[in-house]
Amino acid sequence: MFLNEISSGFISTYSLVKDFQDWSGIDRLKSAYLGMVLLDIEAIFSDEEYLFTPREAARAMRMSPRRRKGFTAARVALKRLARQLNLVEKDRPDREIETLGPDDVRPCLAESKIYCSVSHTGQLLVAVADRHPIGVDIETVSEKATRAKHLFMSPRERDLISLSGLGPERAATRAWTIKEAAAKALGLDLFQTFREVEVVRVGEGEGVIRYREKTYPIRHGEENGYVIALVSFNNLLKSPG
Repeated sequence: MFLNEISSGFISTYSLVKDFQDWSGIDRLKSAYLGMVLLDIEAIFSDEEYLFTPREAARAMRMSPRRRKGFTAARVALKRLARQLNLVEKDRPDREIETLGPDDVRPCLAESKIYCSVSHTGQLLVAVADRHPIGVDIETVSEKATRAKHLFMSPRERDLISLSGLGPERAATRAWTIKEAAAKALGLDLFQTFREVEVVRVGEGEGVIRYREKTYPIRHGEENGYVIALVSFNNLLKSPG
């Protein structure tokens, strides 16, 4: 779907087969936040010498080939996102655009104050940015979330699956992506998120969570068996209804 060409240290990404604009709900997601990039990991060809900053290269060296593949794709997406948002000079090489935060784990956009989040599964990776804490998760719709729902959902949350009208697999997968995205936006580990973030509503294009007695919208996009969940903690709802 996408091909990356390296020229003088810059990455250009072109859609070859399908534009992800065709995704159900993708326009709503893109318009609601500062920036979004969706890439096909399998179609990324990059020369790490021109892509990685010294810190990124040092971390990549400690990774297995499988993890390194996803890490590299994330760097491509984040550097592209930084360029889209004009956070760097046009002639700045990719190897000088930092995408690792101070802790060498969390992502950043050229050391700016813009919040960002990354997620990948299967062959797809998504990176998003906003002026407020933001989290994203992408998953394939499967029975796994349905089988494990008792591990990450309370009994009241599990009741939402049948009420959603989406079917058990699509609803449970959405609930899982909601928890993952919220964890990233809030800086919590998943076990904290399971306890402290309550899913109030699961829907086709939107859901709702409650955190510390405040409710926030979750937005979804879905296509070809993939579901994306996005939450930014700038939109406070007055009620969960």
